[in-house]
Formats: sequence, structure tokens, C-alpha cells
Amino acid sequence: MAQELRSNRQSRVIDDRMQDAKDLAKAEKELRIEHWVYITFEIRHEDGNREVLHKIDIPRDMVDRWRWLIEWRRAKLVCKYPRRKVTVYHCAYDKRTGLQTGFNFLLSKVASAKAQITKVERKIAEYIHYMTHNDLFFNPETDEQLLKANAKLEQKKINYNEVYAILQAEVEKHKNNKDMYKLFVGFKKLGEFKSISEAKQFADRCGETGVFNLIGHLYKDSWYVFEHLKPKEDKENNSNAD
Repeated sequence: MAQELRSNRQSRVIDDRMQDAKDLAKAEKELRIEHWVYITFEIRHEDGNREVLHKIDIPRDMVDRWRWLIEWRRAKLVCKYPRRKVTVYHCAYDKRTGLQTGFNFLLSKVASAKAQITKVERKIAEYIHYMTHNDLFFNPETDEQLLKANAKLEQKKINYNEVYAILQAEVEKHKNNKDMYKLFVGFKKLGEFKSISEAKQFADRCGETGVFNLIGHLYKDSWYVFEHLKPKEDKENNSNAD
């Protein structure tokens, strides 16, 4: 009996996850998000600069099918540059807007917010259908649970409209400033720069530590700065302040 209950619970969890994935796919379709992946094969020089040896730009759903091509291309470049480390970078982005996709990026947040609205609307419809056929005293205008669910739905719509407005502004900004590079440490945005070198020079001087991410049009670079690698003058300033 306990095993059967556990099995039913696991089945419901799987069903819920599959439905969440469908809701997200529906939201992305309504937002007209076109998932593509920009793949670069690069080597990094001693001064930290990257040299792009080859590029591949394909739809995301083709990446797994073309995995053999990616591996073959990397193997070919390794043979050509046996003393260098050939690294493969994947940059997921939306073909229509040019904005990057993936965890914690704006497009993903908007799609997730839209999917949450669909989820709550479906739950409300299921609840109304069940209560209508199983509770003679059900009144949708006064039912406490339904009122709370509707309030939750309205708040999610407000949240979605806010983040969608930010998305529209970001899309317009991206179209007009494709040459700009955004620098982050963790999720904290440090600024926007006209060149990669300018952004990295700022990263070296800012005194921040942690994971740095530099994002541009079809470009992404990440590196980690440890506490003991902070600029010497920054450490001296901190000690003087103490």
C-alpha cells in the first residue's frame, strides 16, 4: 500500500513537470522565441584574449543531432593546434530579438512568468469544474479558495506585464546597441562597455571577486577572480579603511 502511494505520488510529480514544460513551450511560442545556439571554437592566448577559430550557428533542436559535427570540428582543430587548448563555447539566444536565453536571462524570466499565468488559469478552471459538479452550495462569487486563486492570478499578470515591459525596452535597446558588452559579477550588473578590452580592464580594476560574465551580441565569456587575486592597490585601500 505504501509503495503504491509512493508510486502514485511520483507519477503525479512527473505529470506536473511534463505539464509545466508544455506551459513553458506554449508561452515561448506565444512570445515567438526562436531558440538558436551560436557555437564558437576558440583558443585563449597568454594575455587572456580569445581567438575564434570557427563558428557554427544552428537551431537549438539540431544541436544534439549535429553533436558529431561539433566533436569532429573540435578534434580537427586540436590536431591543427596540438599545443593549444581548444575550447567550445555555446551561446543560446533568440533568433528574432538577438537576446540570450537560458537560466536567469530576461527572456526566460518572461516566458516563465507567462507560463505561470497559464498554470494558475488551468488550476482555477479545474477547481471550478470539480466544485460545480460536486458541491451543490458552490458559489464562484463568494468561494474563499477561488477568490484567493483569482487574486493570485491577477498578481501574476501584473508581474508579467512589468517584466514584459522591461523585455520590450531591452529588445529596443539591443537593436540600437548591438556593439555594447554587459559585465556582471554573479547576478550583479557592473556596467555596459563599447569593447571587450574596456570591459575587462574595468573588471580588473573594480576590486570585485567571484564569477565574472561578459555578454555581447553572440558573445559570452566567463572567468573567476579569487580574493587573493584582487589588485594590490585595492587591498591596500581596504586595509587603510580598516
